[in-house]
Amino acid sequence: MRALVAIATATALLAAGVGAVPARASTDLAAVLTDVTADQRLAGGVAVTRDGTTVSRFSAGYSDVDTHAGFGPHIRIRAASVTKTFVAATMLQLVAEGKVDLDASVESYLPGRIRGAGIDATAITVRELLHNSSGLPEYYYDTDPHGPPQTSQQLLDLALRKPAQFSPGAMIKYTNTNFVVAGMIITAVTGRDPADEITRRIIVPLGLADTYFPAAGDTTLRAPFAHGYELLGGPYLPASGDLDPASAAPHDGAEPGPRVDVTPYEPSNSDMAGALVSSGEDLTTFMAALVGGRVIPRPQLAQMMATAPWPEGGRGRGYGLGLISIALPCGVTVWGHGGDLFGYHTLSVASDQRRALSVTFNQAGAPGSIDPRDRVLEATYCTPGA
Repeated sequence: MRALVAIATATALLAAGVGAVPARASTDLAAVLTDVTADQRLAGGVAVTRDGTTVSRFSAGYSDVDTHAGFGPHIRIRAASVTKTFVAATMLQLVAEGKVDLDASVESYLPGRIRGAGIDATAITVRELLHNSSGLPEYYYDTDPHGPPQTSQQLLDLALRKPAQFSPGAMIKYTNTNFVVAGMIITAVTGRDPADEITRRIIVPLGLADTYFPAAGDTTLRAPFAHGYELLGGPYLPASGDLDPASAAPHDGAEPGPRVDVTPYEPSNSDMAGALVSSGEDLTTFMAALVGGRVIPRPQLAQMMATAPWPEGGRGRGYGLGLISIALPCGVTVWGHGGDLFGYHTLSVASDQRRALSVTFNQAGAPGSIDPRDRVLEATYCTPGA
Protein backbone atom coordinates (compact mmCIF):
# COMPACT_ATOMS: atom_id res chain seq x y z
CA MET A 1 0.00 0.00 0.00
CA ARG A 2 1.34 3.42 -0.93
CA ALA A 3 2.20 5.86 1.83
CA LEU A 4 -0.40 8.47 2.57
CA VAL A 5 0.31 11.44 4.79
CA ALA A 6 -2.81 12.53 6.61
CA ILE A 7 -3.67 16.20 6.59
CA ALA A 8 -4.62 16.92 10.17
CA THR A 9 -8.02 18.44 10.71
CA ALA A 10 -9.63 19.03 14.07
CA THR A 11 -13.18 19.35 15.24
CA ALA A 12 -14.53 20.06 18.68
CA LEU A 13 -18.15 19.46 19.61
CA LEU A 14 -19.36 20.52 23.03
CA ALA A 15 -22.41 18.66 24.25
CA ALA A 16 -25.10 20.54 26.08
CA GLY A 17 -24.71 20.42 29.83
CA VAL A 18 -23.26 22.08 32.88
CA GLY A 19 -19.68 22.37 34.05
CA ALA A 20 -18.28 22.98 30.57
CA VAL A 21 -14.60 22.44 29.94
CA PRO A 22 -12.92 25.88 29.98
CA ALA A 23 -12.59 27.36 26.50
CA ARG A 24 -8.82 27.63 26.72
CA ALA A 25 -8.45 23.98 27.74
CA SER A 26 -10.64 22.89 24.82
CA THR A 27 -8.74 25.11 22.40
CA ASP A 28 -5.37 23.85 23.60
CA LEU A 29 -6.46 20.20 23.44
CA ALA A 30 -7.77 20.61 19.90
CA ALA A 31 -4.51 22.28 18.85
CA VAL A 32 -2.34 19.61 20.48
CA LEU A 33 -4.28 16.78 18.85
CA THR A 34 -4.03 18.46 15.45
CA ASP A 35 -0.36 19.36 15.84
CA VAL A 36 0.83 15.97 17.10
CA THR A 37 -1.06 14.15 14.35
CA ALA A 38 0.56 16.35 11.71
CA ASP A 39 4.03 16.54 13.29
CA GLN A 40 4.36 12.76 13.73
CA ARG A 41 2.59 12.10 10.40
CA LEU A 42 0.00 9.89 12.04
CA ALA A 43 -3.05 8.60 10.23
CA GLY A 44 -5.51 10.08 12.70
CA GLY A 45 -6.59 10.53 16.27
CA VAL A 46 -9.66 11.10 18.41
CA ALA A 47 -10.03 12.44 21.94
CA VAL A 48 -13.16 12.58 24.10
CA THR A 49 -13.30 14.34 27.46
CA ARG A 50 -16.08 14.24 30.04
CA ASP A 51 -16.47 16.76 32.84
CA GLY A 52 -19.66 16.10 34.77
CA THR A 53 -22.44 16.08 32.18
CA THR A 54 -20.39 17.88 29.54
CA VAL A 55 -18.69 15.89 26.82
CA SER A 56 -16.17 17.44 24.42
CA ARG A 57 -15.05 15.66 21.28
CA PHE A 58 -11.98 16.32 19.14
CA SER A 59 -10.55 14.63 16.06
CA ALA A 60 -7.64 14.96 13.68
CA GLY A 61 -6.65 13.19 10.50
CA TYR A 62 -8.48 10.17 9.20
CA SER A 63 -10.02 6.90 10.33
CA ASP A 64 -9.46 5.67 6.76
CA VAL A 65 -6.65 7.32 4.81
CA ASP A 66 -7.90 5.94 1.48
CA THR A 67 -11.38 7.46 1.72
CA HIS A 68 -10.40 10.41 3.98
CA ALA A 69 -13.18 9.43 6.40
CA GLY A 70 -13.07 11.42 9.63
CA PHE A 71 -12.30 10.00 13.06
CA GLY A 72 -15.42 10.56 15.15
CA PRO A 73 -16.10 9.72 18.80
CA HIS A 74 -18.25 6.69 17.93
CA ILE A 75 -15.76 5.21 15.47
CA ARG A 76 -14.81 1.77 16.77
CA ILE A 77 -11.22 0.91 17.62
CA ARG A 78 -9.43 -2.00 19.25
CA ALA A 79 -9.24 -1.01 22.91
CA ALA A 80 -6.28 -3.36 23.43
CA SER A 81 -5.13 -3.48 27.06
CA VAL A 82 -7.85 -1.15 28.31
CA THR A 83 -9.71 -4.49 28.26
CA LYS A 84 -7.79 -5.37 31.43
CA THR A 85 -9.63 -2.70 33.41
CA PHE A 86 -13.00 -4.13 32.36
CA VAL A 87 -11.82 -7.58 33.48
CA ALA A 88 -10.55 -6.28 36.82
CA ALA A 89 -13.75 -4.35 37.47
CA THR A 90 -15.82 -7.47 36.81
CA MET A 91 -13.61 -9.49 39.15
CA LEU A 92 -14.00 -6.88 41.87
CA GLN A 93 -17.77 -6.97 41.49
CA LEU A 94 -17.51 -10.69 42.19
CA VAL A 95 -15.32 -9.92 45.21
CA ALA A 96 -17.96 -7.51 46.52
CA GLU A 97 -20.57 -10.26 46.11
CA GLY A 98 -18.44 -12.70 48.11
CA LYS A 99 -17.91 -14.98 45.11
CA VAL A 100 -14.17 -14.35 44.76
CA ASP A 101 -11.50 -13.83 47.42
CA LEU A 102 -8.65 -11.64 46.20
CA ASP A 103 -6.23 -13.42 48.51
CA ALA A 104 -7.30 -16.95 47.61
CA SER A 105 -4.96 -18.98 45.44
CA VAL A 106 -5.40 -19.37 41.71
CA GLU A 107 -5.25 -23.13 42.31
CA SER A 108 -8.42 -22.96 44.39
CA TYR A 109 -10.37 -21.70 41.36
CA LEU A 110 -8.52 -23.55 38.58
CA PRO A 111 -7.30 -26.79 40.19
CA GLY A 112 -4.60 -28.57 38.23
CA ARG A 113 -4.69 -26.21 35.26
CA ILE A 114 -1.56 -24.15 35.93
CA ARG A 115 1.61 -26.22 36.07
CA GLY A 116 5.10 -25.29 34.89
CA ALA A 117 8.74 -24.83 35.78
CA GLY A 118 8.99 -22.78 38.96
CA ILE A 119 5.23 -22.14 38.93
CA ASP A 120 3.20 -22.91 42.05
CA ALA A 121 -0.46 -22.02 41.52
CA THR A 122 -1.12 -22.49 45.23
CA ALA A 123 1.20 -19.55 45.93
CA ILE A 124 -0.31 -17.17 43.35
CA THR A 125 -3.33 -15.14 44.45
CA VAL A 126 -6.11 -13.54 42.43
CA ARG A 127 -4.85 -10.17 43.66
CA GLU A 128 -1.42 -10.88 42.17
CA LEU A 129 -2.97 -11.68 38.80
CA LEU A 130 -4.73 -8.31 38.66
CA HIS A 131 -1.62 -6.58 40.02
CA ASN A 132 0.68 -8.13 37.39
CA SER A 133 2.81 -9.53 40.19
CA SER A 134 2.12 -13.27 39.81
CA GLY A 135 5.38 -14.18 38.07
CA LEU A 136 3.54 -16.16 35.38
CA PRO A 137 5.38 -16.20 32.03
CA GLU A 138 4.20 -14.21 29.01
CA TYR A 139 2.30 -15.96 26.21
CA TYR A 140 1.55 -13.10 23.81
CA TYR A 141 4.82 -12.92 21.91
CA ASP A 142 4.35 -16.49 20.72
CA THR A 143 1.01 -15.85 19.03
CA ASP A 144 0.30 -15.47 15.32
CA PRO A 145 -1.76 -12.33 14.53
CA HIS A 146 -3.25 -14.04 11.48
CA GLY A 147 -3.32 -17.59 12.83
CA PRO A 148 -6.29 -19.75 13.77
CA PRO A 149 -8.49 -18.88 16.76
CA GLN A 150 -7.10 -19.79 20.18
CA THR A 151 -8.83 -20.73 23.42
CA SER A 152 -7.84 -19.28 26.77
CA GLN A 153 -6.33 -22.62 27.74
CA GLN A 154 -4.27 -22.74 24.55
CA LEU A 155 -2.89 -19.28 25.30
CA LEU A 156 -2.11 -20.32 28.86
CA ASP A 157 -0.37 -23.43 27.56
CA LEU A 158 1.86 -21.22 25.38
CA ALA A 159 2.92 -19.38 28.52
CA LEU A 160 3.47 -22.53 30.56
CA ARG A 161 6.14 -23.75 28.14
CA LYS A 162 8.38 -21.18 29.84
CA PRO A 163 9.50 -20.95 33.47
CA ALA A 164 8.13 -18.51 36.01
CA GLN A 165 9.52 -15.00 35.66
CA PHE A 166 9.86 -14.51 39.44
CA SER A 167 8.32 -15.56 42.74
CA PRO A 168 4.72 -14.39 43.29
CA GLY A 169 4.57 -10.89 44.73
CA ALA A 170 8.27 -10.17 44.23
CA MET A 171 7.72 -7.39 41.67
CA ILE A 172 5.33 -5.95 39.11
CA LYS A 173 5.93 -7.21 35.58
CA TYR A 174 3.33 -6.41 32.95
CA THR A 175 2.19 -9.81 31.67
CA ASN A 176 -0.85 -10.51 29.50
CA THR A 177 -1.13 -14.07 30.80
CA ASN A 178 -2.40 -12.74 34.13
CA PHE A 179 -5.61 -11.49 32.58
CA VAL A 180 -6.17 -14.61 30.50
CA VAL A 181 -6.13 -16.51 33.80
CA ALA A 182 -8.37 -13.89 35.43
CA GLY A 183 -10.90 -14.48 32.67
CA MET A 184 -10.74 -18.21 33.29
CA ILE A 185 -11.49 -17.60 36.98
CA ILE A 186 -14.52 -15.47 36.06
CA THR A 187 -15.81 -18.42 34.03
CA ALA A 188 -15.09 -20.87 36.85
CA VAL A 189 -17.04 -18.75 39.33
CA THR A 190 -19.98 -17.64 37.17
CA GLY A 191 -20.31 -20.47 34.67
CA ARG A 192 -20.30 -17.90 31.85
CA ASP A 193 -17.75 -16.80 29.29
CA PRO A 194 -15.90 -13.76 30.67
CA ALA A 195 -16.87 -11.68 27.63
CA ASP A 196 -20.53 -12.43 28.32
CA GLU A 197 -20.13 -11.64 32.01
CA ILE A 198 -18.43 -8.30 31.29
CA THR A 199 -21.14 -7.47 28.78
CA ARG A 200 -23.88 -8.30 31.28
CA ARG A 201 -22.30 -6.49 34.22
CA ILE A 202 -20.66 -3.44 32.64
CA ILE A 203 -21.23 -2.88 28.92
CA VAL A 204 -25.04 -3.12 28.94
CA PRO A 205 -25.70 -1.25 32.23
CA LEU A 206 -23.51 1.67 31.13
CA GLY A 207 -25.10 1.79 27.68
CA LEU A 208 -21.79 1.28 25.86
CA ALA A 209 -23.39 0.75 22.45
CA ASP A 210 -20.11 0.79 20.51
CA THR A 211 -18.41 -1.77 22.75
CA TYR A 212 -18.25 -5.53 22.28
CA PHE A 213 -15.98 -8.56 22.31
CA PRO A 214 -15.45 -9.89 18.77
CA ALA A 215 -15.95 -13.60 18.28
CA ALA A 216 -12.91 -15.79 17.72
CA GLY A 217 -12.17 -15.73 14.01
CA ASP A 218 -13.77 -12.31 13.44
CA THR A 219 -10.68 -10.44 12.27
CA THR A 220 -12.28 -7.11 11.38
CA LEU A 221 -14.45 -4.62 13.30
CA ARG A 222 -18.11 -3.66 13.09
CA ALA A 223 -18.78 -0.46 11.17
CA PRO A 224 -18.12 2.33 11.66
CA PHE A 225 -14.51 1.59 12.54
CA ALA A 226 -11.07 3.11 12.20
CA HIS A 227 -8.51 1.28 10.13
CA GLY A 228 -5.29 0.59 11.97
CA TYR A 229 -1.98 1.55 10.35
CA GLU A 230 1.73 1.13 11.02
CA LEU A 231 4.84 2.16 9.10
CA LEU A 232 6.69 -0.64 7.35
CA GLY A 233 9.96 -1.15 9.20
CA GLY A 234 8.77 0.87 12.20
CA PRO A 235 7.58 -0.28 15.62
CA TYR A 236 5.02 -3.11 15.37
CA LEU A 237 5.68 -3.87 11.69
CA PRO A 238 9.07 -5.29 10.68
CA ALA A 239 10.46 -4.63 7.22
CA SER A 240 9.23 -8.09 6.20
CA GLY A 241 5.69 -6.75 6.38
CA ASP A 242 4.57 -9.58 8.68
CA LEU A 243 2.94 -8.50 11.92
CA ASP A 244 5.03 -9.72 14.83
CA PRO A 245 3.89 -9.41 18.46
CA ALA A 246 7.54 -9.36 19.53
CA SER A 247 8.43 -6.42 17.25
CA ALA A 248 6.94 -3.67 19.43
CA ALA A 249 10.38 -2.58 20.55
CA PRO A 250 12.50 0.57 20.31
CA HIS A 251 13.11 1.49 16.71
CA ASP A 252 16.55 0.87 15.24
CA GLY A 253 16.85 4.39 13.83
CA ALA A 254 16.30 3.49 10.18
CA GLU A 255 13.79 5.56 8.25
CA PRO A 256 10.45 3.70 8.29
CA GLY A 257 8.81 2.85 5.01
CA PRO A 258 5.27 3.36 3.75
CA ARG A 259 2.12 3.23 5.84
CA VAL A 260 0.41 -0.17 5.81
CA ASP A 261 -3.17 -1.08 6.78
CA VAL A 262 -2.89 -3.64 9.60
CA THR A 263 -6.56 -3.78 10.61
CA PRO A 264 -7.15 -7.56 10.26
CA TYR A 265 -6.20 -9.36 13.47
CA GLU A 266 -7.24 -12.59 15.21
CA PRO A 267 -8.87 -11.25 18.41
CA SER A 268 -8.71 -14.49 20.36
CA ASN A 269 -4.94 -13.98 20.61
CA SER A 270 -5.63 -11.10 22.98
CA ASP A 271 -8.43 -12.78 24.94
CA MET A 272 -9.16 -10.99 28.23
CA ALA A 273 -5.82 -9.18 27.98
CA GLY A 274 -6.91 -7.03 25.05
CA ALA A 275 -9.67 -8.25 22.71
CA LEU A 276 -12.28 -5.57 23.47
CA VAL A 277 -13.56 -3.29 20.69
CA SER A 278 -14.88 0.10 21.78
CA SER A 279 -14.90 3.81 20.90
CA GLY A 280 -13.57 7.02 22.40
CA GLU A 281 -17.06 7.94 23.59
CA ASP A 282 -17.66 4.60 25.32
CA LEU A 283 -14.24 4.37 26.94
CA THR A 284 -14.62 7.84 28.41
CA THR A 285 -18.06 6.93 29.76
CA PHE A 286 -16.70 3.75 31.31
CA MET A 287 -13.65 5.31 32.95
CA ALA A 288 -15.64 8.22 34.38
CA ALA A 289 -18.16 5.77 35.82
CA LEU A 290 -15.50 3.47 37.23
CA VAL A 291 -13.37 6.09 38.98
CA GLY A 292 -16.56 7.89 39.99
CA GLY A 293 -17.69 4.85 41.98
CA ARG A 294 -20.59 3.78 39.76
CA VAL A 295 -19.21 0.40 38.58
CA ILE A 296 -17.89 -1.28 41.73
CA PRO A 297 -18.45 -0.52 45.44
CA ARG A 298 -16.15 2.03 47.04
CA PRO A 299 -14.19 -0.48 49.19
CA GLN A 300 -13.25 -2.51 46.11
CA LEU A 301 -12.56 0.64 44.09
CA ALA A 302 -10.11 1.76 46.77
CA GLN A 303 -8.23 -1.53 46.39
CA MET A 304 -8.24 -1.18 42.62
CA MET A 305 -6.82 2.36 42.82
CA ALA A 306 -4.15 1.52 45.43
CA THR A 307 -1.18 1.48 43.09
CA ALA A 308 2.43 0.50 43.75
CA PRO A 309 5.42 2.03 41.92
CA TRP A 310 5.78 0.56 38.44
CA PRO A 311 9.13 1.61 36.94
CA GLU A 312 8.53 -0.48 33.82
CA GLY A 313 5.51 1.71 33.00
CA GLY A 314 7.47 4.95 32.91
CA ARG A 315 7.88 8.04 35.05
CA GLY A 316 5.08 8.68 37.50
CA ARG A 317 3.30 5.39 36.77
CA GLY A 318 1.95 2.98 39.35
CA TYR A 319 -0.01 -0.25 38.93
CA GLY A 320 -3.01 -1.26 41.03
CA LEU A 321 -5.57 -3.95 40.21
CA GLY A 322 -6.00 -3.65 36.46
CA LEU A 323 -5.66 0.10 36.85
CA ILE A 324 -2.68 2.40 36.29
CA SER A 325 -2.06 5.66 38.16
CA ILE A 326 -0.27 8.50 36.39
CA ALA A 327 1.15 11.38 38.42
CA LEU A 328 1.30 14.32 36.02
CA PRO A 329 3.94 17.07 36.31
CA CYS A 330 1.25 19.63 37.19
CA GLY A 331 0.35 17.69 40.36
CA VAL A 332 -2.80 15.98 39.07
CA THR A 333 -3.11 12.19 39.38
CA VAL A 334 -5.29 10.20 37.02
CA TRP A 335 -6.22 6.52 36.95
CA GLY A 336 -6.91 4.37 33.92
CA HIS A 337 -5.13 2.17 31.42
CA GLY A 338 -3.37 2.33 28.09
CA GLY A 339 -3.52 -0.10 25.24
CA ASP A 340 -1.32 -0.89 22.25
CA LEU A 341 -2.22 -3.33 19.51
CA PHE A 342 -1.23 -3.28 15.85
CA GLY A 343 -2.65 -0.04 14.47
CA TYR A 344 -4.45 1.05 17.65
CA HIS A 345 -2.89 3.04 20.49
CA THR A 346 -5.24 4.17 23.26
CA LEU A 347 -5.21 5.79 26.69
CA SER A 348 -8.32 6.07 28.86
CA VAL A 349 -8.13 7.80 32.27
CA ALA A 350 -10.14 9.73 34.85
CA SER A 351 -9.25 11.90 37.81
CA ASP A 352 -10.83 11.43 41.21
CA GLN A 353 -13.00 14.45 40.38
CA ARG A 354 -14.48 12.28 37.60
CA ARG A 355 -13.03 14.28 34.76
CA ALA A 356 -12.24 11.68 32.12
CA LEU A 357 -10.28 11.45 28.87
CA SER A 358 -9.90 8.81 26.21
CA VAL A 359 -7.53 9.31 23.30
CA THR A 360 -6.73 6.94 20.45
CA PHE A 361 -4.37 7.17 17.50
CA ASN A 362 -4.66 4.63 14.70
CA GLN A 363 -0.91 4.54 14.16
CA ALA A 364 2.05 4.37 16.56
CA GLY A 365 3.85 7.58 17.40
CA ALA A 366 7.03 8.48 15.57
CA PRO A 367 10.18 6.73 16.89
CA GLY A 368 12.08 8.92 19.33
CA SER A 369 9.17 11.30 19.86
CA ILE A 370 7.05 11.90 22.95
CA ASP A 371 4.11 9.52 22.95
CA PRO A 372 1.28 11.52 21.35
CA ARG A 373 -1.13 10.23 23.99
CA ASP A 374 1.00 11.84 26.70
CA ARG A 375 0.86 15.13 24.82
CA VAL A 376 -2.93 15.01 24.81
CA LEU A 377 -3.06 13.85 28.44
CA GLU A 378 -1.06 16.83 29.70
CA ALA A 379 -3.02 19.26 27.53
CA THR A 380 -6.23 17.95 29.09
CA TYR A 381 -5.25 18.08 32.76
CA CYS A 382 -2.34 20.52 32.96
CA THR A 383 -3.46 23.44 30.79
CA PRO A 384 -4.11 26.54 32.95
CA GLY A 385 -7.83 26.72 33.59
CA ALA A 386 -8.33 23.04 32.88
